[in-house]
Amino acid sequence: MARAWAVGVAAALLALLLYESALAWVTTRGPDVYPALFLLLSYVVVGAATGHAAVSLSGRAQRAWPAVLVVAATAAALIGWGHDATLLHPALPAIPAALGGGACTAVGGWLGLVLPNDYLAAAPRSVLAQLTTVELRPSRRKRPGVASARKRTAARPAATEPVDGPEILEIG
Repeated sequence: MARAWAVGVAAALLALLLYESALAWVTTRGPDVYPALFLLLSYVVVGAATGHAAVSLSGRAQRAWPAVLVVAATAAALIGWGHDATLLHPALPAIPAALGGGACTAVGGWLGLVLPNDYLAAAPRSVLAQLTTVELRPSRRKRPGVASARKRTAARPAATEPVDGPEILEIG
């Protein structure tokens, strides 16, 4: 679970950089709705990346939730009460803005936790040993009718016109 906390802290630093970028955008271009939307959408992506990375490093979603918690709390605090936060949401009070930023980040983090994750190689070996795996091997049995299917496909004349659809493979 320590790895999940570390991922959360790293993602919180990224959230801080995104917040500063949005503030710089507002101060150079004037108040507009685009920096706030950029920031909220970025926080959804940061949350999803955080959840995915934490699952990769900890091996399970049950162990990865602290990372999402850290980055969502950081995003909420920055949007609600960060320095010059009122530039990003001039019409909203701090609490609704913080709830919106935290919710966007948490939704992205939840997606990162529940989406399939094939990159568990970074997890500790003790975690990987607990995971259930399935080994798929080709069957060694002879199937009847395979030779007759090959004869049918070989006897067919070659197509002279281009095919208008996807190729369909015949599997005996």
